[in-house]
Amino acid sequence: MTSSPRNLAAIAGLWLAMALPLAHGDTPRQWLDDMNRAFSELSYDGIFSYFSGQDLASLRVIHMVVDGEQRERLVHLNGAPREIVRRGDQVACIVMPGDALLELEESIPSGPFARAFVRRYDRISENYGLSFFGEDRVADRTAVRLAVTPRDDNRYGYRLWLDKNTRMLLRSELIDGDGQRLEIFQFNQVRFGDAVDPDQLEPEGKDGSLVSHLTLATKQPEPVAREDIAWQVGWLPEGFSMAAADIRRAPSSLKSIDTMMFSDGLAAFSVFVEDMPDSGAASMVSRNGATVAVTHMVSDARQEPYLVTLVGEIPTRTAKRIARSVLPRAADAGQPGR
Repeated sequence: MTSSPRNLAAIAGLWLAMALPLAHGDTPRQWLDDMNRAFSELSYDGIFSYFSGQDLASLRVIHMVVDGEQRERLVHLNGAPREIVRRGDQVACIVMPGDALLELEESIPSGPFARAFVRRYDRISENYGLSFFGEDRVADRTAVRLAVTPRDDNRYGYRLWLDKNTRMLLRSELIDGDGQRLEIFQFNQVRFGDAVDPDQLEPEGKDGSLVSHLTLATKQPEPVAREDIAWQVGWLPEGFSMAAADIRRAPSSLKSIDTMMFSDGLAAFSVFVEDMPDSGAASMVSRNGATVAVTHMVSDARQEPYLVTLVGEIPTRTAKRIARSVLPRAADAGQPGR
């Protein structure tokens, strides 16, 4: 089974990590804090598998900090030949002509790769419980298992396997309320520190390959004031709040799309509101692994139709309730859901 181009693009996220000494008696939160610090400092070379929905990908990742600069190389081991090479804020995608990854390069700094491996577990709120649940073995290394358990049905849980010596994330699972695994990441083999060869950071490339460049530092859109967004969400699960807002332009029509992004510190979703397409639209729900997409029709004060789309890693029932609560923002409206 191979990954679709969109999922492969999203897998190309940002990895950062380093070995930290084991301190006995630490709490689960201390382990998570150490894991997040580790992501910024470690040198490692590993092969991992990533499963989401119906897609399975195998990749090799090499990461080092060279002269204070993050260096990284990600190689797709199945499907079309692809390499993604990072040097600081500069990223180069090396692909063959016609590769759909070129059309999706803006999604490289985000998506499943970043979600699985650079989730900010240190920002876990009181809406989750943390606990140890034994030890295991991953990639021939002893791992300490942590459970991140939601306290309600409006978010997913996580199971984490952290290397006992370095606190590097070796395996993660995103699970629903029934214990079904929606997303799995796991190293098959990995080496650290002096065992990592700096020469492996250099791309191999293929005859006839193309190189597409992007700069992470300039890809983030300029935020807009929440008051400039014409819409609001009438209901939010406890612990979620608006993290950012933006007004985008649809490339095909240049019409504006109001965008609102929400997070509880760990889980996240985005809401998009746009003019109803000329061809119309229907209320729909689709899911791929942990990611759900919900569409819903809504009208403004003049009874003009608009299309609401919600995309995020939250349960379907929660996503539908949020999407159906979207309404025009009153002139004096404050932040909804608070």
